[in-house]
Amino acid sequence: MYVVSRKTTGYRKLQKGLACEDFVLTKEFNDFVIMACADGHGDRKCKYAAKGAELATWVITKVLQDMRKVEDSIEDYGVALNDSREKIIKKFICGWVGAVLDDYKVNHPEDTAFQQEFKELSKYAKSIYDVRSGEMPVREFRELAEYRHKREEAIYKITLLYGTTMNAMVITDKFVFAIGIGDGDVIAVNGKRVEWLLPSSNQFDTSPASLCGNFGVMPENFASIYVPVTKGRKLTDSFFQPEILMISTDGLRNAFLSDEAFAEKLMEITQAFKKGDGKNFVRNSKKWIEERSMYGVTQDDIAFTLYSKYFPKFKQTHRAMKSKNKV
Repeated sequence: MYVVSRKTTGYRKLQKGLACEDFVLTKEFNDFVIMACADGHGDRKCKYAAKGAELATWVITKVLQDMRKVEDSIEDYGVALNDSREKIIKKFICGWVGAVLDDYKVNHPEDTAFQQEFKELSKYAKSIYDVRSGEMPVREFRELAEYRHKREEAIYKITLLYGTTMNAMVITDKFVFAIGIGDGDVIAVNGKRVEWLLPSSNQFDTSPASLCGNFGVMPENFASIYVPVTKGRKLTDSFFQPEILMISTDGLRNAFLSDEAFAEKLMEITQAFKKGDGKNFVRNSKKWIEERSMYGVTQDDIAFTLYSKYFPKFKQTHRAMKSKNKV
């Protein structure tokens, strides 16, 4: 098994002296791997999007990692992930909002109005999806609704600055679990097929769902899937033995002429790893996405993290190169 991650600043941004707003994070454990990728909004309203993307990958990774700690086996972990999708989504949203508020507090002491409200907003961020049980008088209900509206309006002004999408994946030899919001591609090369584990967005789409929207409807904009690893020996089983699993921001697929051309390239990469020649892809992958951005339609930032069941054959000198190029 081998994991490689890369990111590059979009060619259009390079011409303006701007930085990459995509972020990738991978964590490898004894019996599972977590990969996460986020695409900060390249919008003037979202001027801290790069930080928002970074925080999104760290928070979802922690949420998924913490769930493994309380399960006895990898099988139990898979059941927990599948049965707790809504809980994971809401815990992630609250965690990301809290991380954003903490970051803004540290880096913007000049915003005195926010500093005065911080404790209250931070407290509310932890309870966005709390449900109050039992009946309550109409007046109390109205006051609670007004309180929620004021808190969420104040929080939205901050989270908008950090706007980003997010996709993540848990990979084991028993199952694959994927979860995400917004555009980007979560893909498996499964035998002779390239399969999108989460629904793909329209190519060149410029208005994806994201983490700077309405908290009430945001959970509905998430997608998730649990896929058991199976050889499909039974008539009722589907075949799922992924050779490559990848998360990429939309800048990569948008750099190809079509979705079909993108899928063909993924098949080529898979075959290279399968034949033991994955080292050439790894060594040239940063240059590859730089060129894809240069010649693509949107010339956007590109980031990806890729898992291969085949370990590429490197020379001994590769160890130093891998450390240098690690994202």
